[in-house]
Amino acid sequence: MLMKELLQISDGNLLSEVGQSLWSWHLCKDCLDGKACAGGECHNVRLIGLQRYLQYYKAIITTYLEGTPRDGTAIDSFEDIFRIVATLRANPDVTHAELCQQVFASNKTRFSPSEQSDGLALAVRIFLMLDPTALYHSSDRLEKGTFRVHWKCDVPFSKYIQDIFPLGNHHALVDANSELSEDIRAQLKATKLAKRLCITIRGTSDIRNHLHLDRRHRVLEIFHYTSFLKEQLRVTKDLDDTMSASLSLKRGALPRQLVLEVLESLQGTLFPLADPKSKRFLQSLVSTSALDPDILNFEFSAVRRAGEEKVPYIFLSERLGELYNELQSPRPSGWLEKMMERKSGARYMMMATLVGVFLAVLLGIFSLAVSCYQTWIAYQAWKHPVSLQAD
Repeated sequence: MLMKELLQISDGNLLSEVGQSLWSWHLCKDCLDGKACAGGECHNVRLIGLQRYLQYYKAIITTYLEGTPRDGTAIDSFEDIFRIVATLRANPDVTHAELCQQVFASNKTRFSPSEQSDGLALAVRIFLMLDPTALYHSSDRLEKGTFRVHWKCDVPFSKYIQDIFPLGNHHALVDANSELSEDIRAQLKATKLAKRLCITIRGTSDIRNHLHLDRRHRVLEIFHYTSFLKEQLRVTKDLDDTMSASLSLKRGALPRQLVLEVLESLQGTLFPLADPKSKRFLQSLVSTSALDPDILNFEFSAVRRAGEEKVPYIFLSERLGELYNELQSPRPSGWLEKMMERKSGARYMMMATLVGVFLAVLLGIFSLAVSCYQTWIAYQAWKHPVSLQAD
């Protein structure tokens, strides 16, 4: 089916195709026959929760079609997209060059390397919601990734995933049960970040940009597609090695530990749903910033397993640590703040020291001026003595 035609079919049928290709959904006989879903164990019951992902899916396909004005595109059909996804799932260690050779072997001379790269990027964005192309070469017109490390020709796909999500070493956040970790997480509520740092929270569709703080524009990006994250957690729920990129990719997901951290950072740290103030703030963002409404729906038994009540931050510890440091010692934003560098004890100490030095120098100059004046008066008195005449 051509992609232009694909966008015209019903949302339910489209999502069913996506679910079967990405997450190995099993549909009931009625769904396969085009009848009303019988429910039960049929995965189609989750269609409603994935509407936000469907909007993303349509948007990036439309952007891809509009960004390739020439006749024909490297990826022209639904089958082309999911053939690439199937290849990545079957062989997560395939390199970019090898994948291009397999996918475009019959059309290698028809499409340029950049067009082939854009075609692969489209499939990867649908598969994992991240853009593997270089920033200057990206066909993305919706938003530009910030943590942009592109997939090089000789790098295996699983190695590329490991490179863009390096392990952190924040000593407190990697231990979910420590008192220091709990204290830091309590300080990182979005309500406190927005108030103390005067930042705006904005959704992103690239998971690599999650928790990126743009200090210049005072914007914190969050990956808000929790319905997508939950689907990935469902397919890796019985996976033993939660850190392995290769094993997770074979299931059609990012490393389970990473996905757990992204979900926990949203529903447990930034917006703890048990906190009424945080929940109201999140509801306002959903209504005004078009975040995925599923972010307000906390699920445990369906996506997590025993022992995952508290999630240590291994992949995201550096980003959360950076936010915490910014909260403790904010960088000045305006001219006055840059001059005064307020809200920091160390800065207050430095400012007090500088003021003391300035006053000492000023007093020294004043004392020197007085001494010079007194010396001049004494000299004049010696030079021009006043004689007292007797009456």
